[in-house]
Amino acid sequence: MKRRAFLKTLPAITALASAASAWGQGSPPGALPKPGQTASATVNEQAALRIKAKDTLTALEMNRGEAVDFELSSGDIVRIELVATSARILRTTLKELKVEEHRGRTDYTFDCVLRVNGREHRLEREVSTQRSFYEPWEIDGVRLWFDAVQDIFAFLLEEHGECRPRKHARFALQDAALRICPETLHPWCPLPEGGLKIIDCYRGEDCWLGAYNGASAHGGLDINHAPGTPLWTPFDIDDHFYFNSLNMGHNNNRWRGIHRWPNGAEWIIQAHHMTELTVDEHAPLRKGVQFAKGAGVLSGSVDHSHFVFKVHDYGETIHLDPWILFWQMYRDAEETRPA
Repeated sequence: MKRRAFLKTLPAITALASAASAWGQGSPPGALPKPGQTASATVNEQAALRIKAKDTLTALEMNRGEAVDFELSSGDIVRIELVATSARILRTTLKELKVEEHRGRTDYTFDCVLRVNGREHRLEREVSTQRSFYEPWEIDGVRLWFDAVQDIFAFLLEEHGECRPRKHARFALQDAALRICPETLHPWCPLPEGGLKIIDCYRGEDCWLGAYNGASAHGGLDINHAPGTPLWTPFDIDDHFYFNSLNMGHNNNRWRGIHRWPNGAEWIIQAHHMTELTVDEHAPLRKGVQFAKGAGVLSGSVDHSHFVFKVHDYGETIHLDPWILFWQMYRDAEETRPA
């Protein structure tokens, strides 16, 4: 849709946006609050979970009213409590929410209130805009990525890959003195100059949780590039394989790789739409090895690769924004660039 046509729709959709702007009080885990004000809860002082920072980031989901005591490498304890969450539409071209339209677009924002060591902080994110590629917060020695809230599914579907948090909000935490992992990361694909740009995420909307066709939360990060673009391993891969492939009768090539850290955490990465694998399945791979030629299969109107990131730790698997990996890749590339 042309920009002028997009803007002309804004007055007509004010009611749609306001209807999904905030949600009611104290909904149970797994259920969306009713339309109303920002959902909040009183923290149960006895419910705090104790987590010690590892040399890899910690993926965490929380319900409103829950708290975590996050122990830094210094031994200091940071109490983090989830007080409130909400979400609202910034603009949409849809005639009806949760009904996909070809090239439909919905941009939105979500936020939370955290009480960290007794002081409240309001965190806000924007999705399907350039602000999707955000800097993490640093609060009282904790680096914090604010990944998602359930509230967005009052106006979005989950039909384009798994991405909905099981609790009210999802975060990634790390000691601010540490990296996201103990080693430098190799670029997963050629890094676009100057950083990732939302305009180059399929049709300009398919970042993590972006609204595909205006209505479906996107369960991955799309990066546009030509068929055959090399895909490399960001870190050592202990096992890898196609879990979907044309040869198995599926409509796409989808690959999964697993890295097991000495601290017990597993990082799981996926790449979809690959033209072909360039290595044998299940053979361990060193960091920086080309494992595939990207894009080229079922990539729609714009050739791209689709990236997925999950963390398996403490007995559960949690999806996170692949941008977190690319955030570190850009910093590592800058630090290792010859002077």
